[in-house]
Amino acid sequence: MFNLSFLNSILLLGLLAGIIPVLIHLFVKHQPKIVYFSSLRFLKEIQKNQARIIKLRQILLLITRILIIVCLILALSRPVLKTLLSSVNWRTHATTVAVMIIDNSLSMNYLDGSGTLLDKAKEIATEITEMLNDNDKIMLLTLNNNYNSQNSYFSIPSKMKEKINKISITDNSQLVKSVLLKAEMELAHQDVINKEIYFITDDQKYSWENIQEVSPQLQTDIFVIPVSQEKGKTNLTTVSAWFVPKLLSTANRSEIISDIKNYSERKINNVIVSLILNNITREEKAISLNPFQSKQVSFEFQDKGEKFYFGAVKVKDEMLPDDNSFYFNFPSRLIGKLPKIVVISEYDIPFQFSTALDIITENKWERLTPEDINDDIITNYHLFVFYGLGEFSDKLEFFANEILQNDKSIFLIPGEEILSNNNLKFWLDNKKVKFESLITQSSKIEFINKLHPISAIFSEAMFHRTRIDKMWDIIAPDFYSLLSSGNDDSIFLISDRFLISAIDFEDSWSNLIFQTAFPVLLYHIGEFLGGEESRLYNYTTGIPFPIETKGALECQLPNGEIIPIFIGKEMETFTQTDQQGHYFLNKDDVLQTIYSFNVPREESDLTVVSERDIKSIQSLTSKVHFLEPDNWKRYILTSRYGYEFWKILLWIVLALLVTEMILAYSGKKGDKGNKEIRK
Repeated sequence: MFNLSFLNSILLLGLLAGIIPVLIHLFVKHQPKIVYFSSLRFLKEIQKNQARIIKLRQILLLITRILIIVCLILALSRPVLKTLLSSVNWRTHATTVAVMIIDNSLSMNYLDGSGTLLDKAKEIATEITEMLNDNDKIMLLTLNNNYNSQNSYFSIPSKMKEKINKISITDNSQLVKSVLLKAEMELAHQDVINKEIYFITDDQKYSWENIQEVSPQLQTDIFVIPVSQEKGKTNLTTVSAWFVPKLLSTANRSEIISDIKNYSERKINNVIVSLILNNITREEKAISLNPFQSKQVSFEFQDKGEKFYFGAVKVKDEMLPDDNSFYFNFPSRLIGKLPKIVVISEYDIPFQFSTALDIITENKWERLTPEDINDDIITNYHLFVFYGLGEFSDKLEFFANEILQNDKSIFLIPGEEILSNNNLKFWLDNKKVKFESLITQSSKIEFINKLHPISAIFSEAMFHRTRIDKMWDIIAPDFYSLLSSGNDDSIFLISDRFLISAIDFEDSWSNLIFQTAFPVLLYHIGEFLGGEESRLYNYTTGIPFPIETKGALECQLPNGEIIPIFIGKEMETFTQTDQQGHYFLNKDDVLQTIYSFNVPREESDLTVVSERDIKSIQSLTSKVHFLEPDNWKRYILTSRYGYEFWKILLWIVLALLVTEMILAYSGKKGDKGNKEIRK
């Protein structure tokens, strides 16, 4: 199959210039000079012979000049011929530039036979480098952004084998759409005709999410080379794990609860689930799981008097170990220490609100008016709830700034009169917070921020009966949303130690206060903002975490590596979070905080792209070609015999110019002979 294309196709319009020699030939005639002789019989015979020669020469000159113009225009348009020949000598071909992407997401660590899928991917990658020669150039990328940022350069194929062998599974993988765009960008800078992208993968469906966002930008042929045809893979995973204090536990005891899921089409019996706490295995249980079933496993928690509690719930699964453990932590203050909360308000607060505060503080909270606040109050409490403030005096503004400057917390719950409070509006403006208008359209809670400790435990189902009848439209660019309505209006926003509610805790605003999730929500707000000790967090790999402790610190990574950090006056973030596990932050050899990171659990679903998915992707772009494990060599390198013919055409133009000069010179010589005869 042949494919002829032109790199500068617009120049093909110049072929119209080929008509110029024809026009000159038709309209520019050389009239012979008439000479009279006494006898014309012999001269007429000579003239007839010369006329035939002149006519033939003129036709040859016309054809030559047309070919010169046509070949020159074709050379400038740079024609390219591509053909697919399956049985060729791989070492002899036109120069090719390729980007090879190796899927190193956790699903590629699946055990298949004597090795993992990543091992097979490396074997295929090595075979591809052997099919190229050192006239070619190749770039090696993975699904890890950090790796790609350090290795985005082209090299000769013979230098690739060592790099291929060093690739390992990443806990922070990207979707393939992002890597394809990077490959396209790198190839765009290469002034070579033959360009291809090879993606060596297990065809996991999740990797292809949102490919439609970049499909119009794909200009290079992308060959998807699978490492396995197995579709019914078995995988067990620990989906989540969290600590439930006695206050919220239905069993009336503190528990650690975990969700275990079977991602396979067959039932699995006697699955061992272990609780590991502070590096000690505390308890093990055996469960059975039906196909695609999730099951909740609970472990009773017994306080051992530790300052910090961190650990993991682990399921035994040898096929894919990377998602067996879910890492978590919780502060020791949840066990016996209560949040210190004070409500600043001139009004009586709703009964449901005060009842929830009674529960989470064991009746040890206090309500004060703005005039009652003083230095002792600032010292004794940690979370200050500003509820429905009718005024915001200079005194209250001073103490509000003191609260935030001393790393304590404010929870602002507005009333309808907030826009008439000019002092409060001015104070909020300085913090880039603006209450725009009151929204009275009924809505539901449809977004939950799973990355923040306050809202991480909640699910959409816990709020499915919640209705928001009235709320403030708040513009706060430096704040993160914890809960949002279906219209993307934030119901709760937070920035560091400053939490804002868009609703009043009155039943006319929302029925949230009557829901079982409401006291749980307040409990987590109190736990996160109302305690004085170091807080512990759960994150997804790749997300930076904030560091509030000042001075010289050390961060111990999950692999044991220790990284020195220095934090000045401003809070900074730690970005090297590509590993799942626990990160220990130490100062002067004293543990300050623990951060727990887990890989996204979407990677646990090993479902591969179906025929329908492939057709859907190929309907978006014709550049993606899904190949088979046993015949991929027949289809890649379609540009193997792709040559540029402009150099050949330029040589043809040169030969035609020489021919044209010879014909023109011979014509002039003939004309000179004719003149001599005429004399």
